[in-house]
This record gives sequence, C-alpha cells and structure tokens, in this order.
Amino acid sequence: MSKKKDRAWFVSQQLGELVSRHYENDELAARALRTDPKVLARIHQRTPVARSTLLKLLRRIAGQYPIGAPVGELVVDTRKS
Repeated sequence: MSKKKDRAWFVSQQLGELVSRHYENDELAARALRTDPKVLARIHQRTPVARSTLLKLLRRIAGQYPIGAPVGELVVDTRKS
C-alpha cells in the first residue's frame, strides 16, 4: 500500500498573502522563491500541499522579509481542521 495516500497535507493561509504582498505575480515569486508556479497557484487556492514544500517557501520568505510569526505556526495540518 502506498504511504502517499496516508500522508497528511498542509495549508498555510498566510503564505498566499505574504507572496502577494511582496511579489507582483506568481512568476516573479516562483523565480525568487525557487519553486514551481503551480505550487503557488495551489497555495493561493488554499489547496493542500506537502508540509516540506510549505516550510521551504516560508523559510525563504522569512529570510528576505519579516513574517511576524514562527514558521511552524503558519502551517496547518488538514487532518486536524
């Protein structure tokens, strides 16, 4: 059985706002944050993504801009919602 089906997915409601605040569009943000624009589109739509992806993006943004909260507090497990 695949472990992928059992894996939790995560959302970060503030991440979409942070990206929009600091970058004009998803292409510029994707280039600056070294990620796929499709991932950013999923984040804007509040579609769950892998926790590691969210943490990487949040750490990269936190390295460039103050985010006002610890990175771990901005990630929510969809199983607990």
